[in-house]
Amino acid sequence: MNNRKFLYSENLLKNERGGVALILVLWVMVILTAIVGEFAYSMRTELNITRNFKEEEESYQLALAGIESAKMEILLAKNSLYVYLTEDGILVFKKEKEEEIPERKGELGKGTFSYTITDEEGKLNINTAPPEQIKSIIISSGVDVTDVDTIGDSIIDWRDTNNLHMLNGAEEDYYQSLENPYSSKDGPFDSIDELLLVKGVTPEIFYGSRKEGEDEEKSGEDEKKEYEGIAQYFTPWGSGQLNINTAPQKVLEAVFGAAQSENFIKQREAGVQQGNIVPSIFTITSTGTTIDGKIKRTIKTTIRREGNKLKTLYWDDNFIL
Repeated sequence: MNNRKFLYSENLLKNERGGVALILVLWVMVILTAIVGEFAYSMRTELNITRNFKEEEESYQLALAGIESAKMEILLAKNSLYVYLTEDGILVFKKEKEEEIPERKGELGKGTFSYTITDEEGKLNINTAPPEQIKSIIISSGVDVTDVDTIGDSIIDWRDTNNLHMLNGAEEDYYQSLENPYSSKDGPFDSIDELLLVKGVTPEIFYGSRKEGEDEEKSGEDEKKEYEGIAQYFTPWGSGQLNINTAPQKVLEAVFGAAQSENFIKQREAGVQQGNIVPSIFTITSTGTTIDGKIKRTIKTTIRREGNKLKTLYWDDNFIL
C-alpha cells in the first residue's frame, strides 16, 4: 500500500514537472516569436526608409535635371525674336512665329521631370511699385476690401527706411508686440517670401487657397474664403520697368488700367512684340517624380542671365507646390 502511494506521488510529481517544462517552452516560444516579429518589423521599416530615401534622392536629381533643361532653354533663347505669355500663362521663346510651344517635361532613368519658367520682369516690382498698384493686385487676388489697406500700407512700411506708420500700416512696435516678435525690415525686399512676415499676409493670401480645377464661382456664407495667391504677381528683382509682353493680365491692369491692358493682350495674341525689354531674370520651378508617381521633389530657383552665364539669385530645393 505504501509502495503504491509512493509510486502515485512520484508520477504526480513527474507530471507537474512536465507541465512546468511545457509552460516554460511555450513562454520561450512566445518570447522568440515576439523577438522575431519585432526584428522583421524593424527590418521592414528600415527597408522602407532606405527605399524612400533612395526615391527621394532620385526625385531630387530629376528635379535638378529639369532645372538644367530650363537653363539650357534660357541660354538658347537669348536671341529670340518673340517672347510672350500665352493665354495659359506659359512663357514662350520663339525665333519664328511658326515654332511650337515647348512642353517642358522629359523622362530620365526611372522617372520624369517637368518645369515652368516665368519672367520676373513681367511681375510688379514690390520694392518700387506705388501703393495703388500693389493694392490693385491684392484685391484682385480675392482679399477682402477691409484687409487690402492694411496689407498694402504694411508692405510700404516694411520696405521704407523710416519708422513712421502709414495710415493702416505697421512698424517696429507692432512686430515686437507679437507672440514671437521680430523686427520690421525697413529696407527693400530681398525675397518675395518676406511678404509672409508682413502684417496681414497669411499663407493662404500669399500662396493661394483655391485648388487647381476647382470651381471659382462658389458662393455662400459657409464657404471658406478662397485666394488666388499674390506671390505669383510680385518680384523683388529687376529694374522695375514692366515687360508688357510677359506680364499677366492682373499686373497689366494694375499698372495701365483695364482698357489699355486689354489692348496689350490683343497685340500679344496677334504676335506683336511691344516695348524693347529683353527678359533677363527668370524663375524656374522644376518637379521630379519617380516612376510610380509616389515620391516628388520640387526645386525653385531664380536666375539672372548675364551674357552666356547664369547667376543664381534665389534657391529653394525643398519647395512645396
